[in-house]
Amino acid sequence: MAEELTFNVKDIPACARYGFSARKIWIFFKTLVLSWVIWDFFVYLGFFAAGCDLAARWSQSRLLPLPGSLFWMDPIPVILLAVGVVLIIYVLMRGSLMVSKMTFQQIRGDDFFSSSDAATFAKGHAMPLISIPAVLAVTLLFIYGTGALTGLISRIPAVGPVAASLLSVPLWGVMLLGVLTLLALILSLELLPAVVACTGGDSFESIFEVFSTLTSQSWRLCLYWLLSILIIILGGAVFLFLSSVAVSFLSLSVSAGAEDAGLIAAFTSGPQLLAPEALPFFSGLLGQQGDIQAWSGLPGILAGISGTAIFLIIISYFLSSCSSAWTLIYVVLKYRKDGENLMDRADQEEQREFDRMYGDSGKESEE
Repeated sequence: MAEELTFNVKDIPACARYGFSARKIWIFFKTLVLSWVIWDFFVYLGFFAAGCDLAARWSQSRLLPLPGSLFWMDPIPVILLAVGVVLIIYVLMRGSLMVSKMTFQQIRGDDFFSSSDAATFAKGHAMPLISIPAVLAVTLLFIYGTGALTGLISRIPAVGPVAASLLSVPLWGVMLLGVLTLLALILSLELLPAVVACTGGDSFESIFEVFSTLTSQSWRLCLYWLLSILIIILGGAVFLFLSSVAVSFLSLSVSAGAEDAGLIAAFTSGPQLLAPEALPFFSGLLGQQGDIQAWSGLPGILAGISGTAIFLIIISYFLSSCSSAWTLIYVVLKYRKDGENLMDRADQEEQREFDRMYGDSGKESEE
């Protein structure tokens, strides 16, 4: 059954409910694991290119290395890190596109839209996720280049400073456009997956929707975003509390049978075990374990990986709720901006596609 939306701020709190879905959390869990692998690969590759001792870095950082001082002294590691960050952003946006598509289908009443269906949709509509941020980034570089070019002109003796002074006002207008482009670039990382998921549009339509939403619905966009953050934090706090209670119950039940809390200590300290440099004070996933001796060796590693998986699941719920929130925000803002109900639009497009594929055979069968 389709969701009855009011197309105002009252629809936004539903993001916590839409985000609490095992299929969506699983999508972001896989996305986070893939992002983690990409980060490790490019950062360790950068350390290798910088001539660092990889064994020492592994002992210090393990599975979540942080770029050190030697890392930034060579341009090659920095380039590798930039490539890794771009890939991670794309992977996260693609995961958000899948979750946004599933959320949009839920709003339409299709609760059986699977993650494989979402993956198929993302495969055919991933181009705007690449082209639009790239175009906006190139535009920003071009705008920055105009200022640098003016600086070079100002170095021309006598005429240069005069020309630069005359160009200062037009350049101010260009830089103002650059600020708008920067805001659109930042917004596109969150809003763009929702736009593509709801409209199935190409790059031109998607970038138009990003700019028109930013310029014509800016105050609603800000209000809805702040409200969604509040709802997501509250929902995440409840989920974290319930997870903490579950871990405490697990600790009691395991201790009753084994008379040893080392398993739970290794389980809850998993993130600190796997990422001692990034999380040096992470003494427990969901609570302090005191002076309990955690399991070591292979059992401790396996328990730590399991605890880290729970940690990633909790983060995945936050990300799932965020993607659901942006989907709701765009659906509401599209209606407020253009008076268009995207659910009706999707129904009409599906009906046209059905008529195109089966219309003639349906008429023949009736005759």
